[in-house]
Formats: sequence, structure tokens, C-alpha cells
Amino acid sequence: MARLVKVCKASDIDEGGSTVVDVEGEQILLLKHAGRFYAVSNICTHDYAELSNGLLMEGTITCPVHLSRFRLDTGEVLNPPAEKPLKAYRVVLEGDSLYVEV
Repeated sequence: MARLVKVCKASDIDEGGSTVVDVEGEQILLLKHAGRFYAVSNICTHDYAELSNGLLMEGTITCPVHLSRFRLDTGEVLNPPAEKPLKAYRVVLEGDSLYVEV
């Protein structure tokens, strides 16, 4: 059953910024892009690389090592070498608190 886990304050993430949080052993990358918050797995699905070191642009995150791009809203892979999508999490904003659904 899905539940919401408080991860940080919304004011802690500036526009175009990000932070990595650990939720039950999973590294989750929280980002603010175009005024909206997103949460995806921080680890590239192709091979181990931290997406928090990647390039955020036009609703996508690019792996800093393999250059695969993923959609922030769905985790969909947009180009190889990655073939599997990232896990994408629903983000809920309540006041200044950010929650992810796990």
C-alpha cells in the first residue's frame, strides 16, 4: 500500500536545483524544474551512476557517465544505452513540506 514520506522542505530546493534523499534505502533525486517538483531514482538504470551529477534540461535528466536521458515526470528512457526507465515517484507539496509516495 502506498504511503507518503516527508523528505524535505520545498524551500530547500531552488528552481533548477535538486537534492538527494534516502527513503528506506532508496536514493531518490528530488528536483525543481519549471516550478514543479519531481522525484526519480538517483541511480542510472544502465550502470551505476548518480543522476544528481547529471544535466537537468527541458524536463529531462541526463546521466553524467552514459548520457542516457530520462523524463522527469515518468522516468521514461529517451535514448540508449539505458533501456529500463527510472522509477518515478509522485511528489506532494503540503505547505512548505515535500512528500514522496512510496
